[in-house]
Order: sequence, then structure tokens, then C-alpha cells
Amino acid sequence: MRTFSRIAIALAATIGLAGATLPATASSAATPQWTDLKDAPAPVSNPMKGFMPWAPAAGGKPVLAKGSLPYTLEWAPFPVNDVVTGRDTYDFTKVDALLDAIASRGHQAVIRFSLDTPGKETGMPQYLIDAGTDTSRTYDFYDNKKISFSPNYNDPKVQEMLLHFVAALGERYDGDPRIGFITAGLYGFWGEEHTYPYNGYVNDQNPKAINWMPSDEFRARLVEAWDEAFDDTFVQNRYPTAATKAHGMGYFDDSLGYATLEGTDWHFIPKLKDQGEGDAWHHSPIGGELYPSFQECAFSEPLRCPSMEAGRDYKALESIQKAHATWLINQHAFSTGYTGAELTRAKAASAAMGYTLQATRTSATYHGAKAAVAVEIKNTGSAPFYATWPLEVVLVDSKGAIVASQTIESTLPSILPGQSGRVTARLPLPAQYRSNNSAQKLTAAIRIVNPLPNGAPVLFANRDMNTMLPGALTLTTVQRMDATNAPSPTPQETAAPSDPASSPAPSSAPAAASAPQATQPTTSLARTGTNALASLVCIAAMAGAGTFLYRRAHRR
Repeated sequence: MRTFSRIAIALAATIGLAGATLPATASSAATPQWTDLKDAPAPVSNPMKGFMPWAPAAGGKPVLAKGSLPYTLEWAPFPVNDVVTGRDTYDFTKVDALLDAIASRGHQAVIRFSLDTPGKETGMPQYLIDAGTDTSRTYDFYDNKKISFSPNYNDPKVQEMLLHFVAALGERYDGDPRIGFITAGLYGFWGEEHTYPYNGYVNDQNPKAINWMPSDEFRARLVEAWDEAFDDTFVQNRYPTAATKAHGMGYFDDSLGYATLEGTDWHFIPKLKDQGEGDAWHHSPIGGELYPSFQECAFSEPLRCPSMEAGRDYKALESIQKAHATWLINQHAFSTGYTGAELTRAKAASAAMGYTLQATRTSATYHGAKAAVAVEIKNTGSAPFYATWPLEVVLVDSKGAIVASQTIESTLPSILPGQSGRVTARLPLPAQYRSNNSAQKLTAAIRIVNPLPNGAPVLFANRDMNTMLPGALTLTTVQRMDATNAPSPTPQETAAPSDPASSPAPSSAPAAASAPQATQPTTSLARTGTNALASLVCIAAMAGAGTFLYRRAHRR
């Protein structure tokens, strides 16, 4: 996945003072007149986050139990031989049919491909079986009853097939709005990247230390292949390695709530920290599955699980929060459902996953032929909004018709939990609203544009969602600004449109100096609050620059 940039313009902070603004200069006027926005509880369901069920087969309809949760993601696993029909030949019909079915419900899919799913026929392409690849690794555990077999993942022909398959997947599906996330999978039981108990270590079921895992070298090559194939769609791995760290991968924990927390070295979070990936969630998503046998009792209080193993977590909400999970499979929540207090706690757990965006205050003014809208957005969730979906700021008349709009390239992924960012936009007023104070009849609104046609809207944790425009947060009415109360121009407004970085960054801030030119000269989204950027902003302020560009580059 390619390196990409987050541009923060007009950073407004000083050391130790959250949300402070840089001093006004002689060229600036008064600050905008802010209106506080009313908050609301975090939505239980929002795009690209929360609990999700297994998707029904293409052509089928979801069968939801009473008390099931709202959701926007659906789990869609596939055997590799659903697609690979021969050497370097592919048929995506089955995949596209299921993706289309999921998209028709306004949802995104989370997908995985595997060669070996216990209890189901092998996912190995037939041409490799015909060519003599090893099919002798049958097994009875996991209720498999020798139905499937564990492939020889070090067979060069199998490795070639997997590497070429990943490339073909990227060519077809990278950036596809029907897909929310891809879990890398491919090898191991269920595509979970493990072959326990046959993982090369002595245990009660494996006294001879039999090893069915692919070599470390091939695992690293496979991570690199995913990185090369996907620039826009997030890819997640089960286990952190030097390779997954180097390529900025996300992760998934298919035993979340059971083997997640610290205290045991092989649990999910300790493994992340051991690889220096404890903060990987800052830039890449965490997902997985609420441990299957734990799903039915996860929200009982006190816990009423049929059996509980010593040394395991059995803590759903705490695991979600400390892993900073964005999405989780929880089939029980939809096939059986929860009731009463358990349903309430399950909803709270779903809402706690991923981002929660809350607009805290806004300003909407006009002067002459332009309207200026600003809104501060705080992330009160447990993870960023990872998707770079654009934001749209609009002006709406009394009948709900849009009379002006501006689409803004999103930097929402740069707002970590507890931090805030500011979105600013300048919109041209239609001629009929430029005189007689008629622009004061307009109302500003903002929405995040889901690229999936008919996709579920992103809900802000604010009371005025959907009041004037579907999928949008109503901000405030537009107010006239005259020379005595005009707002301070944004830093981009003070610079020439062709050179938004005309105030150079000081030489002591090399990251700022290498930033690309802003593509939206009249918009900005900057982190506010006390964080690591505060010291950099202070340097710029002391140098008299006032503004600079900060390039936050990382692997996705």
C-alpha cells in the first residue's frame, strides 16, 4: 500500500494549551462567531465499523433475530477455488455476485480468501491438485473429519498461485467501494494464518513438533505482495511480524475477548507490542471476530458462559477498547440476538468500536459573493475514521434544496481519539443571495460522502443529523459579516491560490518543508488539542511563519 500524506494546514496550537489559536496579525480581523452544536450519543451503527453478521448467499436475504443490532458491514469469506480456475486464470463471478448483494443493502463487505476451512471441501484450485500438490495432510480436529486438508504452503507451485492471485485481486478490487476491508488470510485454518496444533512446536496434540506453516520467507513475500497489490483498500493480517510492520498493515484478532489482553504472551495485544505495533491502530484498522463460543454470553452480567478456561480474558468491551477495534464479526448478535440489559450492553460495545465523530462548534458567514463555513470535529471514539471519504459542505435553502456546495479532500484519518480538527470551506453564493441580506435565509450543513452508491450515511454524534438534508448534519444559519466583524481569513486564504505554502516553513521543521502543495486552497482540516504536533506549531509561531504544512506520511 502506497505511502500517502495527510496535510494539516493552519495548525492552531501552542505548547500545553489545547485548542489555542495563533495570535492575530495585522492582516487578520476578528475571529469567527462560533455556535456550539448539540451532541448526541454515539451511533450504534455507522459505516465501516461495529459488529457485523455473515452475509447470506448471493440471492438470499438476511434473516435477523428479534433484538439484532443495526449494522453496515457484512462478512464474506470465499475459498480460493471460487476464483482461481487454472494457472493465472480467474473467474470473479461468485465474488462479484455476493459483493453486489451486500452493496444493494447499503453495506460494505469484509472479505477473506482461504485454502483450508475445517469441515468444508478444500479451497485448493483443481489444477494444482491435478498437478500432484500434496493432499495428504488431512486431520480430524476442529470437526474437520478429514474433509479438508492442510496444503503444503512451501510448494513452489502453491506459492506462485497465491502470489499471482493476490496481484489479480488488487488489479480487480483495489479501491472498490463495495469492500470495506480485506483480511489477508489465504493460509492456515480458516485463513487465520495459523496451523495450530501443527505449528512446529511440541504440544499435547503435536508431540513430534510437526510444522504445517509456510516458511517465514514466504510469509514476508506474501505481505509484500498484498502491499504491492492494494493502494486504497485496507488489508489486515492476523499476526504481527517484521514484514507486516514494515508494510504498515492492519491486523485482525479472531479470538477477541478471549485471547486479547495482556497477561499472556501469545495474546493479541502482547504480540502487537512485542513487534513494536502497539500503536499500529493509529494508521491502520484493527478488526476480527468476537470469539465464537464467547458471543452468546459476552454481555451477560455477571458472566454466564457455559465454560470458562483459566487464563483467558472473557472481557468483550475492555478488549474492544484496548485493542482499538473498528469492526468485529458477531454472528450471535444477528442470528439469535440479545435481549434486555444484554442488548443494551451489546449496542454500547458496537458503538464503542472505531470512530465517533462529533461536531462541537461551527461558524457560517457571508460577505459579498462568498460564504465561509467552519466546523470543528472531535473524535470521541476509540480509533480513527480510516477511510479517506470526502466531506461535502453545503448551503441549503428553506425548502431543503442545495444552492452551493464544496467537496473537500478528507483528512479525517489524522484525527485520533480525543483530538479535534477544523474543516473550513468557502462557497460561492448564487447571484440571488448576494444582496438584501437574503443569504441569511440559508443554512450550512456537512456530510461525509460514502463512495458506495446508496451506501449508509456517516452519522455524527449530534442531535441535528438528517434534519434538513438526508445524511447531513445541520450546522447553523448563515450570518452576514461586515468590515467590523469579519472573521480571520484561513491561512490558505491569505496565500495566493497558486501557492498555498507561500509562508515557508522554518528550516528546523524538515517534515513541513517537504509537504506537497495543498489541492484545496480554501479548505483546511487541522488537529487541535495537546499532542505531539504542538511543539512543531510553536516553532512555526516563534519563527513568525504563522502557518506551515505538516506532512504525515505513513503506510496504510
